[in-house]
Amino acid sequence: MLQIHYIRVSFIRPVLLFAMGLALVALLACSGDGGDEPDKPNGGSSSIVNGEWPFDALGEALEPSSGLDALGLENVIKIEYKNGTVEIDNPYSEVSTSETNGQNVVVRIPNSSNTEYNFVLSGTTSNGSLKFYGDVKKGLYLNGVSITNSNGPAINIQKSGRIYVHLINGTKNFLTDGKFYNTPSEEQAKGTFFSEGKLHFEGSGSLEVKGKYNHAIVVDNDIEISNGEIIVSEAAGDGIHANDKIQVKGGYLKIISVGDAIQSEKDLNQIEISGGKIKALTSGIKSHGIASEGPISTSGKAIVQISTLGNGSKGMRSRSWVEFKGGKTSIKTSGTKHTDPTDPEDESNSAGIKLAKDLFIEGGELTIKTLGNGAKGINTDGNATISSGKIDIDADDDGLRVHGTLKIEGGSGNIKSKKKKAINADSWDNNKGSITTQDSGGS
Repeated sequence: MLQIHYIRVSFIRPVLLFAMGLALVALLACSGDGGDEPDKPNGGSSSIVNGEWPFDALGEALEPSSGLDALGLENVIKIEYKNGTVEIDNPYSEVSTSETNGQNVVVRIPNSSNTEYNFVLSGTTSNGSLKFYGDVKKGLYLNGVSITNSNGPAINIQKSGRIYVHLINGTKNFLTDGKFYNTPSEEQAKGTFFSEGKLHFEGSGSLEVKGKYNHAIVVDNDIEISNGEIIVSEAAGDGIHANDKIQVKGGYLKIISVGDAIQSEKDLNQIEISGGKIKALTSGIKSHGIASEGPISTSGKAIVQISTLGNGSKGMRSRSWVEFKGGKTSIKTSGTKHTDPTDPEDESNSAGIKLAKDLFIEGGELTIKTLGNGAKGINTDGNATISSGKIDIDADDDGLRVHGTLKIEGGSGNIKSKKKKAINADSWDNNKGSITTQDSGGS
């Protein structure tokens, strides 16, 4: 028999973290041949559809940007894939541009160059690629380009400084790789759009990426997204993967992946979401909507909507701290416990949010639903502080599990557990605010 408890709770100091409310996916699928999906040179794609919680169509308008002519670019090199060939307009002698096997373009810029070149890409190739050498800054202006490479990355940037990727207003751009890569032994190639230098996305056009081999967009550095519609319609690995920091300041991201939708791989680097909208659907075992070896932070008007389907999966996972300072986060997990058949002691339960250190909820809205048997809402190995915001958790197992001290000094909402405790903390320090709880009274 369910027991209903009403407690006045208080959310403590403003420190970070607005619990990413992650929600289930409506969506998955459809191959782009119906509805209002545009025709795609790559032959169609799966897409996240609207309608089923946690996904909706709100907050997806982009900040308008200038067209190509209005940008007034200097130092321009044009590359157009056309009728099975490539047309290259390169008036600069220090930049080498060559073609191999027809439509595979290789660009070499000397490391001594002091010029920041801007490459304008357009046209369609079903058997081509673009590779850069040169540890210098550059601009990539995607002006209605579609590149498919069955033997490796569609775009491959080796040894580079910061790359500005501008999605030209009003254009649709497509990148696809193959299931097998033919990569030189001295080079790395980890996904469809691969870069060793930092990527900064801007502009109000769209980019759709399919990752058939592994990751879709992968960077051995930082990723910053300020604007643009970025669609990962297929990823055998992660949707967006970075070695270092990931910042989402604006734009609209739709990601369908087998691995993590968004992952930052190295310690001490942070995932910061301060604007824009993210829709993420993952289907793999032990996959995550957002995963970081470092901290995760949401703030401002950011909208985050996550659905995970696999056993042992988490909507959000950090091996550090997590803070919610604003925005609206919705998380839904459908998976149950995963046990490794080769190691029965290796078990992983699903959860809305799992973190190794402290949790801070200072504002915004966080909604979590965990449907699978034994799935917790939030599970932190550290302390938790709630100072403001609205929190709604509906979990199969514990709603909020704190393996440390829980401080509640504000906030509102409801935390519910179907089988265990709504709130299960090793110790409590302060119970204020206005949070109702509902649980089974189980241990």
